Amino acid sequence: MTSIDTIQGFFSLLFNLVGELWKRGGIEFWGAFAVGILLAGAAWWLASYVAFNFNRQFSMHPKHHIYCGIAAVLTLVFTLLFFAFKFTGAVAEQAVSEWQAAIRVNTDWKNETFSKAYDAVYELKTPQGGQLEDFSQRPHPNIGGTLIPTNYPPSQQAVAKVYGASAVKHFKEMFPFLSLILWAKSEQAEQAVIADMERLFSTGIPTYDLDQAVRLTSTMIRDVLKAQAPRVIIISRIVLIIAFLLIQALVLGLLARAALADIKEKHL
Repeated sequence: MTSIDTIQGFFSLLFNLVGELWKRGGIEFWGAFAVGILLAGAAWWLASYVAFNFNRQFSMHPKHHIYCGIAAVLTLVFTLLFFAFKFTGAVAEQAVSEWQAAIRVNTDWKNETFSKAYDAVYELKTPQGGQLEDFSQRPHPNIGGTLIPTNYPPSQQAVAKVYGASAVKHFKEMFPFLSLILWAKSEQAEQAVIADMERLFSTGIPTYDLDQAVRLTSTMIRDVLKAQAPRVIIISRIVLIIAFLLIQALVLGLLARAALADIKEKHL
């Protein structure tokens, strides 16, 4: 996961939010747009007022009008996003559902995770230093093996931990920005897989279908992520307001600086 991936994920989320605002109803979108236009006009006026308040004889140059324009456009954009953020939960839930569907059919991920789980169990030892599980009839995945012996609790825990951690990593790679505000956790998924193994083995079935581990893990992590979706709305709006105020303060500061510089030039 790189910074570029995170930034792309951020803008993708914003685009999806505005799209959701548009799809949910034209009246709501155009209402938000109208409010944004009014606030944008107010931002333009405020930017001009700040400059003239510092210097009554200040003449606005093209670059200063650009500053005012930036303040106005950003106000419009931030207003639309503020209204659109009410759909953050829905967009986040949709993303999580997409992830669950993707991970279940990702053959490369399943093969890689299976191999890691096999190696994790293979390395387990008894107190005497011997191998915990019998691998005599369980070849490595690299040579065609398709089963992992999980007769003992440490083996079951090792498999569950590998699948849980790998699923969380997959979500972070698929949605790098969203994973910053939705905290994927694997503990519940690991416990669910272990419980399912114990239930199955108690019936006398000697092997465990690891596709079931994928289904259980992805479902449990999906539920954990979806439960967090409502708080994303609050976090997103707080971040949006802070970013808006910082950018507006920067624009107003540039205009105030230009107005003060104009005073100094006239007194030289």
